[in-house]
Amino acid sequence: MLPRKGWRDFAGRSAFRLQSERQYTGRGPRRLTQLPRHILTNIPEGQDVVDIVFTMERLSVQHCTERSLPSDPNNDESFIELKKVLSRLMSFQPRRSQGNDASTNDEEQDKFALSFFNLGGVEIMVRFLMAGTVYPRAALSRAEKKALVTESRRALRIKSLILEILIKLNTVCVGEKPLPEELTCDDTINYLFTLLGSRLTFVNACQLIEDILQNRREVLDLHQITNLRVLIGCLDDSQLANFCRILAVAISDLDIYENKSSLFAQNKQKRSKGFVNLRDINQELLLGIPDLLPRLVQIAINKEYTPRYMGMPSELDCWMEWIDNQMADEVYEPQMPDDFEEFVGGVSEPGSEGHPMVTQQALTITEELVQRVEVVYVLGLFLLGKHRKKVQRRLAELKLASGLSDLFDQFIWKCQVGRSQTRHRLRGHNPSCECSPEVALKIQFLRLVHSFCDHSDYKHLLLSKSELNEVKKINMHAGGLALPSLDNINKQLMCKGARGLLTKIVEVMKKEPTTSTFRFWLARAVESYLRGDTSYCDQIFLMRRDLLRHVAGNIVENEIHHKEILQSSFDLLGELIKFNIVAFKAFDDILTTEQKFDKFVNMVNRNLVDSNMFIRSLILSLEHFRSEGSEKSLLCDSSSGSAAGGSGSGEHQPLKKESKLVDYIGDFTRQLEYLVKLINNISVQSLTQENVSCLNTTLVFLMFANKRKELPQYLQALRDERDEALGTVNGSSNILQNFRELLLFWQDHYLHKDKDCSALEKSSKISFAYWKTTVSMLVSDDKKSDTAVCYYIDPLPSDRTN
Repeated sequence: MLPRKGWRDFAGRSAFRLQSERQYTGRGPRRLTQLPRHILTNIPEGQDVVDIVFTMERLSVQHCTERSLPSDPNNDESFIELKKVLSRLMSFQPRRSQGNDASTNDEEQDKFALSFFNLGGVEIMVRFLMAGTVYPRAALSRAEKKALVTESRRALRIKSLILEILIKLNTVCVGEKPLPEELTCDDTINYLFTLLGSRLTFVNACQLIEDILQNRREVLDLHQITNLRVLIGCLDDSQLANFCRILAVAISDLDIYENKSSLFAQNKQKRSKGFVNLRDINQELLLGIPDLLPRLVQIAINKEYTPRYMGMPSELDCWMEWIDNQMADEVYEPQMPDDFEEFVGGVSEPGSEGHPMVTQQALTITEELVQRVEVVYVLGLFLLGKHRKKVQRRLAELKLASGLSDLFDQFIWKCQVGRSQTRHRLRGHNPSCECSPEVALKIQFLRLVHSFCDHSDYKHLLLSKSELNEVKKINMHAGGLALPSLDNINKQLMCKGARGLLTKIVEVMKKEPTTSTFRFWLARAVESYLRGDTSYCDQIFLMRRDLLRHVAGNIVENEIHHKEILQSSFDLLGELIKFNIVAFKAFDDILTTEQKFDKFVNMVNRNLVDSNMFIRSLILSLEHFRSEGSEKSLLCDSSSGSAAGGSGSGEHQPLKKESKLVDYIGDFTRQLEYLVKLINNISVQSLTQENVSCLNTTLVFLMFANKRKELPQYLQALRDERDEALGTVNGSSNILQNFRELLLFWQDHYLHKDKDCSALEKSSKISFAYWKTTVSMLVSDDKKSDTAVCYYIDPLPSDRTN
């Protein structure tokens, strides 16, 4: 048997002896550098890549013995070789290459990255990166023990170069193979978090951690990160904003589920043994850090926003002017030498191949652009977990509403106009593209407003003091729909000036074209304000600002093909008119002709999934008006200043005739048609967060039928449906079998302990107990009960008795 020696001793010896040793000991070469060099000459990746790998292997070992070695970065071998690797992964050609060879450089970079990856380059870089982490605490000085980062500036700068190489390798190779275990293990990730404590390594460490977490199958438990609270406390505002990129991955909802869309699959995973909702656990840890939310709010609403120049018609013009000015100044600035002080990981790169590392101004601009977007996004994520109510209250106390209102004034809400002919359009964008660097911020801003208002006790903070006074006056005439809590609003937390944030959003929405990038989120923000307990005073407040006419008219006058915009328009319309007879009559004044009314109804019927919340609003309102009695339903006569323009304080008169919408939805045959279409649009396997509302809408129809003792009539009518198009639904024997399976899913989904069902109760004014009772009645196994779905399902042959 061969003597036990390190495999490095066998490099250069015969492959036969290596094979013999592997057979005797069970140990063989695990790295490229443990193979004989003559074997490596036939590797297809190329000898130059092999030489680089061998050099990196040697330097990674050497680096472990040079912990405190001072060095000139321009003459240090580690710096020089790492910069060579980095330069092979970068392009130094102009962005707009001329001729047919424009992609040659990118192809060469990708080829080198894949070769380096396949030959174990990532593993070597990780060993290089982790060098120094094995030193015992006893070997460190007293000052080093107290610091988050205990390594020398030379070591940190080398590691920042390594981080940058790993980021670029990950960008190219992540689709080819999974990341090596050495890079994704908990020890490596924990060490990367410690590198966030140094300015030299922060940017790159942050980027690499984000990349790793996005490619990990499991969500990171932030409790496993050592000294996370101390780390967050030592970050300045700019670093904290960048750190939000990591937080976003750690507290995002979808990352905890293997299936990102199917509610059935998500439910199955939640019920599985050992499932832990790490999103909520991570949120609880972060919310326990006292200064985190206040700092994030201040960064988000900071008035030092973006460059603005007089006479510029769009945000893009302002940014291009500012970038031109910055670049013009940079050209005449002397280039700084490649020293420690000017180096920032992720921002300093070789300006050209073989030249020193210099700060890249364009990369600095990019970092500044994305920071506020990340912060606003994370604030929105905090409002989606089980701690939502707590976060809404805390953000209200931090004056988020007034801060967002001031920030909203900084936005330029205009379609982009034609720019000067001397400027080129953005690379990869078509000539009519309207985007600017601030598009992402606007969208995340509106998402934050949506989440802050959603079933919130603090939504009226989006009003100004004068607007609140107007809402209170309307509320005095709201009857049974009056809000009891308007006097409890803390006026010190409200928007300043004459117009609050809600009014500003409505005014922008009315001016945006139908195809606007922002129209969906503008509508969603206003709709979330109306969600929860239906508020007559808020509906009238918005109708006075002509919102009902705008939304309904836009659906009728424009053929909206964008699914999300159409859905948000119908959802907003449903919230505006729900339980409000004044809104129903105003709707008649908008759809004044049969042609307009028919066109609107056709839009509803052609897009049933998108319009089902509007249909639900119609049936809820119909039953509300019926329960009030026609002689008790209140209608504000047009002559007394109702609907959108009046004071809302005129004399109420008895309802003389039903509105067109009430008459339309009150027809039994039409209700049955909607039931059939809604049930056949969904199945248990196809349910998502977007279409599960269709199931709840069908239940609303049947709950009211049950109250009127007409449930058997509806179920019998469903059974009698024998249209060929409705014969089978995803393999079910008939429409009722599919419906019963959907109801069983409903019980599993809504009756679980982790589900908050108060939203269903508030939005429908139907107690959740009655929701449960009706569903239990429908899914009953009693085949003799005419209120059970199984009573109407034809038995299979195996079910028949002799």
